[in-house]
Amino acid sequence: MAREPLSPARRRQLIVGLVVGLLVGVGISLWTGFWLWLAAGAAVGLAAGAIMRPPSED
Repeated sequence: MAREPLSPARRRQLIVGLVVGLLVGVGISLWTGFWLWLAAGAAVGLAAGAIMRPPSED
């Protein structure tokens, strides 16, 4: 079973999810003083980017 390459929309979605997760993680880390929130934010951002479908090009 061959894997298909990521489409540009899918790649953009993963990058946006990661960036948003990192920003949220940094914010919560600074607010609480607990640096592991940064890693948690990145993981949630990547998961959200991977689960969501990219917008359709109609």
